[in-house]
Amino acid sequence: MSSLTQTAYMSRNLIKYGGSGLVIFLIMWSIITGAVKAYNLAHPKYIPPTVKYGVMPKIVFPEKQFNKKNFTFEFPNDSAPKFKDQSKVFIIYRPNSSFLALEDDTKTASDLGFSSKPTEVKEGVYEFKNDNLNRTLTMNVLDGSFKMEYPFQNDQMLLTPGNVPAKEEAIAIASAYLKTGNKYASDIEQGTQKVSFWKIEFDGLKAADSQSDANVARVDFYRKNLEDDLKILSPEVNKASISVLVSGSTVDNKKIIQVDYKYANIDRESFSTYPIKTSEEAIAELKAGNYWPAIDVNSNNVIIRKVYLAYFEPVTLTNYMQPIYVFEGDNNFVAYVPAIIDKYVQK
Repeated sequence: MSSLTQTAYMSRNLIKYGGSGLVIFLIMWSIITGAVKAYNLAHPKYIPPTVKYGVMPKIVFPEKQFNKKNFTFEFPNDSAPKFKDQSKVFIIYRPNSSFLALEDDTKTASDLGFSSKPTEVKEGVYEFKNDNLNRTLTMNVLDGSFKMEYPFQNDQMLLTPGNVPAKEEAIAIASAYLKTGNKYASDIEQGTQKVSFWKIEFDGLKAADSQSDANVARVDFYRKNLEDDLKILSPEVNKASISVLVSGSTVDNKKIIQVDYKYANIDRESFSTYPIKTSEEAIAELKAGNYWPAIDVNSNNVIIRKVYLAYFEPVTLTNYMQPIYVFEGDNNFVAYVPAIIDKYVQK
């Protein structure tokens, strides 16, 4: 009996202390593996740029005459922000055949209410007419962009302010139009929408002080940011590459009065990394006048207060979406500087 009692006593102690030891071991293991993971996150293994697409074409900005400025810089902590030494370049899909692209765009035109035979106004650019609704649709089959226009400045029925839909309604109307033409891609849907209010005047549109003072709302569709939460910017800083003008008309065919649609079909899974300039090198480019003013100012002296990385929505046919440095200064000055180092950009 004493032998059995001793055995039971030892068994109980083994279970008691063995269980405690196992718990301590699991806690220590969790702490160690957590510390290793935290260290690896804080000190990731360096992977050099892959540069698998070779030398990049030079970013082409719209032609614009400007005078070089004298820049000074006032950043937080009195120093330029630091960025990674590399950034991703994404592939843009283009149609392999302009003929097949025309077939697809003709189907889109029909969905949008343009069933007439198109007229080629220049290479790759076709014009569709809807004489009944006094509308024109101009489509570029090479890059997938289009513009729908209605002569709203000549329509007296649209000039009465106060009937413009509120923001949510304007977004719903504009989104429905894009969906009708199958032009509401997932990264548009997952992006953000900005609504602004405007007044129709004889020489164009003027920003309205409020919704009650406006006779048209503009819905800008900004696409979902690329990795690292970088924005995709158009040449017009305060306007997205996709924008829709929504009127306050009660006539269905006059609710959408203008659409500007420029959309580069990015493959977000197909990319290569490229070495980029440091913020100091980008600042040197800015000072030397090697920039493009998205918003220029009359003053010859500009204080720059912010710099960040973004992507530029190309205005020419290219198969790549490339990073840029964006400089923002006083009086709404904005300048773009290509980010990829010169060694990997065509001269």
